[in-house]
Amino acid sequence: MSENTNPDKLQEIINDFNNQKLDLALDKLNLLKNKFSDTYIVNKLFASIYFKKMDWKKSIKYYEKNLIYEKEKFKNYLNIGIAYFKQGEIGKSIDAYKKSIEDNSNFEITYGNLGISLIEIGKYEDAIYNFLTLMKLNKNNNFAKKNIINLFNFIDTKKIENNSLIKINNNIRNIVNTYKIKDFNNLENLKRILIESDNIIKNYEDNLNIEETQLYRKNSQNLNCKRHFNLFNKFNVISKYCFSCYKVQVILNSVIDLIRLYFIFDNINLENNNIRKCMVELRDNIKGNYKGYVYCSGLDETKKILKKLNLILNKNDFENFEITIKHGCSEYYKTYPKFKNINFNGNQEFQYNEEWKEKEILIDKLEPTRSQTDKKVLIDTIRGLNLSDVLIIKNWINYACLIGDSSYKKIYDKKINNAFMNKALQKQLNFRIEDLKK
Repeated sequence: MSENTNPDKLQEIINDFNNQKLDLALDKLNLLKNKFSDTYIVNKLFASIYFKKMDWKKSIKYYEKNLIYEKEKFKNYLNIGIAYFKQGEIGKSIDAYKKSIEDNSNFEITYGNLGISLIEIGKYEDAIYNFLTLMKLNKNNNFAKKNIINLFNFIDTKKIENNSLIKINNNIRNIVNTYKIKDFNNLENLKRILIESDNIIKNYEDNLNIEETQLYRKNSQNLNCKRHFNLFNKFNVISKYCFSCYKVQVILNSVIDLIRLYFIFDNINLENNNIRKCMVELRDNIKGNYKGYVYCSGLDETKKILKKLNLILNKNDFENFEITIKHGCSEYYKTYPKFKNINFNGNQEFQYNEEWKEKEILIDKLEPTRSQTDKKVLIDTIRGLNLSDVLIIKNWINYACLIGDSSYKKIYDKKINNAFMNKALQKQLNFRIEDLKK
């Protein structure tokens, strides 16, 4: 600390900062700066306050000022990278993270942030190598492990360096590579898949699990659901995009049929490679424990896919399933009941309110404008069973065990112990049990 800086005043500012009195801290810091020359601690406080206030541009300015002091440069570069990411300047965030790693190649947090930035602009292979490097630093880094497992949905890992997770995934991908849809009707085949997957996992790693329950087959389309829910939660209005969003919904009665539906979704050929999802229901008071969705653009496409999927399910002896068309998301229905209604032969009863456009503009202004090179990039999911799929399916089996669906015993007879699913169902277990009985 410089002799010219008043330590008591600085401590007062630090206390204000810690107590979330950011404007007061900033006012005091500006007074202090007018009296004394810049110092590392003064710049750091400016940077931290602006960072907390989400004034990313000013925070970058002060973090960059402190780079000349050659003191904890890796932390300054990390925070610069985060600020650039928040501004939507993903390329600059990547450059900053790489400089942080150059200054300190053992700082785990930077690798995690770098991986997320790489994923954001579609550099999935670079991201997985980055997370593998992080796991070399700390094999127990769960953030790296989670992201590597998720990237197995998008990356062919056959040519990637040896790592226990890579080996597990490569071996699991070989289990069903010759199976056809009809082969998954045979319960012995499902049992074999789960037993072999378990054995492969246990050869390399104990107690491997992930906290996920939704299993996707994606395309490069960005549904932007987070943005639409932000709009609804903040202004209680529905995005115009959602009015053209329809889904084929399949509700099933057993976890075995959910697993079979996953394999159908993995193998089905749709003209637009529509996004598909299989899941167990965790939302409060939403009926139906086991569900599959196919996301569609427009009612005509939805009707066409429903017809095709209905034929496949009947041909493969699915029993007591319910297949319907849904408009948008269930979360909207309580506020706007008419949005749920679907007219299959004309205009919909509930139409978009053009006055809501102003609210959409306000929401979009909260997001930074990105250059073309910084745009979010999505790629298609690769087909075939992978480690991520297996771990999610095992979460489904635990869900079935908890709600009293004993069908899982026909394909899985090993001890189930998953604290994540126990916690996830804690507040609605009775509802789920009763829903299964209906």
